[in-house]
Amino acid sequence: MSLSDNADPKVASSTPHAAPAPQQARVRRRRALTWVIATLAIVVTVAAAGGLVWQIMAVTSPRTGTITAPEAYPPAEPAPVLAGSDASAPLPDLASVLPGALTDSRLNGSLSASFADALTGEILFEQESTAPLTPASSMKVVTAVAALEHLGAEYRIPTTVVEGPTEDSVVLVAGGDVTLTVDGEGYYTEYAAGASLTELAELVLEARGGTVPTTVYLDTSVFTDNPKAEGVPAEDLVYMTAPMAPIMVDGGRKDNTSKYAEHYTDPALEAAKTFADLLGATGGVTAGTAEADAAELGVVYSAPMAALVDSFILTSDNLLADAIALQTASAVENAMTWAAVSTVHLATLENLGADTTGLVFYDGAGLSPSNRMTATAFTQLLLGAASSGSATVFESLPVAGYSGTLDDRFGTAPDGKGVVRAKTGTLSGVSSLTGTLTTIDGRQVVFSLISNGDTTGGTAVESAMDEIATAVAMCGC
Repeated sequence: MSLSDNADPKVASSTPHAAPAPQQARVRRRRALTWVIATLAIVVTVAAAGGLVWQIMAVTSPRTGTITAPEAYPPAEPAPVLAGSDASAPLPDLASVLPGALTDSRLNGSLSASFADALTGEILFEQESTAPLTPASSMKVVTAVAALEHLGAEYRIPTTVVEGPTEDSVVLVAGGDVTLTVDGEGYYTEYAAGASLTELAELVLEARGGTVPTTVYLDTSVFTDNPKAEGVPAEDLVYMTAPMAPIMVDGGRKDNTSKYAEHYTDPALEAAKTFADLLGATGGVTAGTAEADAAELGVVYSAPMAALVDSFILTSDNLLADAIALQTASAVENAMTWAAVSTVHLATLENLGADTTGLVFYDGAGLSPSNRMTATAFTQLLLGAASSGSATVFESLPVAGYSGTLDDRFGTAPDGKGVVRAKTGTLSGVSSLTGTLTTIDGRQVVFSLISNGDTTGGTAVESAMDEIATAVAMCGC
């Protein structure tokens, strides 16, 4: 136990102490103390000189070589959540387990299944795997891969303000960001912190020397298509998503604390009104188009694409997935339209080695029941992504029993928790599960299950799919 400068030795130390010494002993202690002080003075002087020499040497001859970390670093390795893969593990014989599992009475619709080895691409099992079916939200995997392939993980979406046609006006130029916030805190903050309109207003006022504009023009010319993708039910634009626009605050939600909150009917106008209020502009918001050579007054950026992908894959956010699909289309096809989304998605699948026969795409979120995808195309897409610039999509997939839309799944198949990582999909009569799993022997498998037309209920079908994925992981076959 160390002593403080003013501690009573009897109290501060745990060592027993003898009775006070006689006078002679006190004299000897004073001499000893004098010697100790003198010695310390010499040591301090030498240390100081040594320190000066070291500093000079450090400047003239910097240290190089290996740095040995202290024993306490790195910290103890945490317990694993995800099962690890082993390239030397045996390939599972899925023909011994899946034919029976896929006849589950809960799966009474059209069922498509594809399982492939992640390392070699070898098909391990397939059933009606090339049948084009409605994929529901598994469609978001295609959107994520396309965005990562063409835009990259670090890409950010800009929202810009430029000079207006008059001295007392500015133009808010929409760039496609639907994750904007009022003050830096909003609906998407947990996974993808949105840009702040307050910050943008401050930049504009600073650029204008503090002069508040009267009018804000809103330029949404980057998006020139129908606010609703083909096939999406009109009622879905109230709670499931919003009418598409190239600028929104909190995804157009009236309540930014709820995923399925009611959405504004004109989310772009609402965002512009919020910005005008932050500026102090009293002339309101008017539709307009920025001049090509207008001077920039301020710009803010969305979170990186990797974070945006995390957000819409983990939480299955329909609005954000569609916005990213359109952003990718704009960058690749120079057209922020639903048709351009389809073109880019099909081209991405082809470039990664997927068979696109029979595939039809109308949106990026999977809300349209008119979309068509195959289980084979999904597994081929994942196999291609594994060795490309979009490989980070695997990190975004929900983990069974732990995160995202799989957080409360696998209750009937607990052995699959932490072993299966996949994107879910659900519409009326439609269920899908697409992703990856690790077998009990350590082999990584990519897979896709799509069911259309089942009548046993979404929960029953989801449980059956959870159990199928878990059976593959645990078969040891």
